[in-house]
Amino acid sequence: MSYAAVARKDFSDGIRSRMLWGLMALFLLAVGGITYLFVDSAGAAEFGTGVERKLAVGLLFVISAMPAIAFLVPLTGLVVSIKSISRERDLGSIKILLSLPHSRLEVLVGKLIGRSGLLTIAILASFVPSAILLMVQFDAFPLFELSVVTGLTILFGIAFVAVGIGASALVSTESRATLVGITIFILFYAWQAIFSYVNSRLELLSGDAAAFVYRFDLFNVFMDMLLAVFSLRYEELPNTSVVGEGQNVLSNPDQYQGLEQPFFLQHWFAFVILALWVAVPVAIGYWRFQRADL
Repeated sequence: MSYAAVARKDFSDGIRSRMLWGLMALFLLAVGGITYLFVDSAGAAEFGTGVERKLAVGLLFVISAMPAIAFLVPLTGLVVSIKSISRERDLGSIKILLSLPHSRLEVLVGKLIGRSGLLTIAILASFVPSAILLMVQFDAFPLFELSVVTGLTILFGIAFVAVGIGASALVSTESRATLVGITIFILFYAWQAIFSYVNSRLELLSGDAAAFVYRFDLFNVFMDMLLAVFSLRYEELPNTSVVGEGQNVLSNPDQYQGLEQPFFLQHWFAFVILALWVAVPVAIGYWRFQRADL
């Protein structure tokens, strides 16, 4: 359980970071503010009754909070992780850490767990007050729906923590880690446009093959996971991905019922893609970290 000791130390050190507390405050203001505007502008009678009411409130909250989720979760995930290993290498403290009974794999896994814990605290700090606000406003409080949104937002963020940990293990200095982090953040928003441009020019992929590539966009992964879990409770939701259809799958699910798609374009496959987003960067980072001369 050496990785657990690394995780505990990493969490206790990170929780004192002023930058983390600043991001938590920004997160709270963004999500809480959006929730307040949503509650203030939405009449309770607009959402119907019973189960349909809970689903509508839950989905509208997701759509309203998406700008905060889409920007602040990636930012927070990368900020808490991108220097986690490179800073210790820069300062030389990594040698002290590895002189204890910790292997390099245990250090990597421990930091992934510790930094994921920091991200979880930041997300809960913003979502819990928002949930309380919704509970006060709506008598049919969507507990299941908001629990799902919160849990999947945490998983969404852990993917960025994993990318940051992997990138931090690849480089040897803080400055390089910062440059890599900025590059990752920009590419996260730009890669679809770049791929679309190159693909349209060179006609590399089309149909299901192109759609499969777009599934690796983490926004699409998040929305597909949301759809997959919601469909366990609401049978009217289709088993298709949001790729190519966007929010229409959520707002007009009936028109997609009975649509046949290959398994890799069904919503549940998003969990496989998320697992790859977590495992592959960490594996690449470990491969480089294991061979690095410290």
